[in-house]
Amino acid sequence: MADGRTLYIAGRWSTATDTFERVDPSDLRRVTGIYASATPGDVEAGYAAAAGAQPEWSETTAIQRSDFLRSAADLLESRVHDAALTITADMGKAIRDARAEVLRSVAILRYYAGEILQPSGETYPSADPNTMLMTVEEPLGVVCAITPWNFPFALPAWKIAAAIGFGNAVVWKPAEPACGSAVFLTRILAEAGLPAGVLNLVTGSGRKLSAALTGNARLAALTFTGSGAVGSRLRQAVADRNVKVQLELGGKNPSIVLADADVEDAALQIVKSAMLHTGQRCTATSRVYVDRAVAPRLRELLVKHADALVVGDPYDEATDIGPLASVEQRDTVAGYLRLAHDENAEFLTGREFDSDTCYIAPTVLAGVSEASRLVREEVFGPVVTVQEVDGFDGALKAANDTDYGLSSGVFTRDIATAMTFIRRTQSGLVHVNRETSSVEPHVPFGGLKGSSSMSREQGKAARTFFTTTKTAYVRWT
Repeated sequence: MADGRTLYIAGRWSTATDTFERVDPSDLRRVTGIYASATPGDVEAGYAAAAGAQPEWSETTAIQRSDFLRSAADLLESRVHDAALTITADMGKAIRDARAEVLRSVAILRYYAGEILQPSGETYPSADPNTMLMTVEEPLGVVCAITPWNFPFALPAWKIAAAIGFGNAVVWKPAEPACGSAVFLTRILAEAGLPAGVLNLVTGSGRKLSAALTGNARLAALTFTGSGAVGSRLRQAVADRNVKVQLELGGKNPSIVLADADVEDAALQIVKSAMLHTGQRCTATSRVYVDRAVAPRLRELLVKHADALVVGDPYDEATDIGPLASVEQRDTVAGYLRLAHDENAEFLTGREFDSDTCYIAPTVLAGVSEASRLVREEVFGPVVTVQEVDGFDGALKAANDTDYGLSSGVFTRDIATAMTFIRRTQSGLVHVNRETSSVEPHVPFGGLKGSSSMSREQGKAARTFFTTTKTAYVRWT
C-alpha cells in the first residue's frame, strides 16, 4: 500500500505536506493507499528535473532507448499478478480484465521498442545537383502527460513509452483513482534503468495543479485523455504559446445492426463492448440502432447476454464486471438511471443500484428519446440504449447525430453497405462486425468532432506527435 511517498521527481521519492486516501471501490471500508497531494511547487520541480534530464536523454541512441523499453516490458511482465491486483484495488476492474490490461501494457512497451527503430526522416532530390535535401526528426523536449483512471496502466504506457522512446522527458499527472497504478508503473520504469528526471510523477488534484501543469514555460507538448470539459480548458490554457496538444475526450459510440446481420453475434459483441470494464471505456458501445425487422430478436439476445454476466467481487476470477471506479462515478451513473426512470424509459434489463456500494448491474434501455441526455451524453457506465430504425440510411443519420465521433460500428453481411458505412460514418475508429471498443496499439487512435483534438495517438502517429521535423539542405562543392 502506498504510504504517501508518491512524488517521483529527479529520481527521488518524496511526500507532501498534505495527503489523500483512496479506498477500494469493491469495499469502501478498505483504504488502499495514501498519496501525496502535490503542490504547484512540486510541479515546478518536476519540470525543472525533466528539462535538466532531457538533453542528455535525447543524445542516447534509439537502440539504447529501445533496449530500455524492452527491459521495462520484461520487468512488468514478470510482475503481472501484482500489477493486476493494483489496478483492481485502484478502480475495481475485474481481475481478468486487469491482467489483460497489464499484458497489453507489456505489448505496448515492446511495440514502441520496435517502432523507435523504424526509419527516421526522408531524403528528397534537389534542383541543385550538389545538394541533398533531408528531414531530421527530433524530440520536442518536455511533455506533460495527464492520464485517466479507466486504463491506469495501458493509457500511460502508450503515452509515456512513445514520449520517452522518441527522446522526450515527461511530467506525469495521473487521475486520483489511478495513483496506485501510477506508482507501480513508475517503479517499474525506474528499476528498468530510466535516468533520473526523464519521468517525473506528481499525484494530486487536477484542479489544484492544472495551472502549474499548463503554465510552465518549459512545456513543449501536452497529451491528455479525459473529459471534454477538462480537455477544452487545458487547450485554452496553452493556446497562445505554441504548445503541441493531443486530446482524447470521450465518445457516445453507436453500433448499427441491419436486417442482414448475424444478430446473435451482434448482440454478443455489443454486450461485450457496452458492459465489460463496467462500461468505463471511451470506446464502449452506448447507442444501438437496429432495423425493425430484427429488433425483437436483438433485444431478446441483448438481455440474455447482459444477464449472463457475473457482477461481483472483482478479485474473483469468475467475475465479469466489478464495481464502478469510485463513489463519484457511481453517483454519476446512478443519476442517469434515475433520469431513465423519470423519462419512463423501458428497462429491458438492469436491477436497482445499491447506494451503499459502487456496483451497478448491466442495463439495457429502450424507448428513450433521441433528445434525451441518455442518448446525447457520455454515461461511462454499463448502460446502453436501443433504438429501432428503418434501414441503413435512417440508422446512419441517427448514429451521426452526436457531438462525439470516436468509434462506431455496423453489423451487416453486405460488403457494399460496410464500405459505404466506413466512408460516411463520422468517427475516427470504424468497426465492421466487431465491437466498437476493440483497439490495437500499432494503428492510429483518435476521433472526430468533440472526441479529439484531431491529432492521433499510437502507431506511427505517435512519432508524428512526439517529434518535430527539421529540413536540412546539404551542399557540397
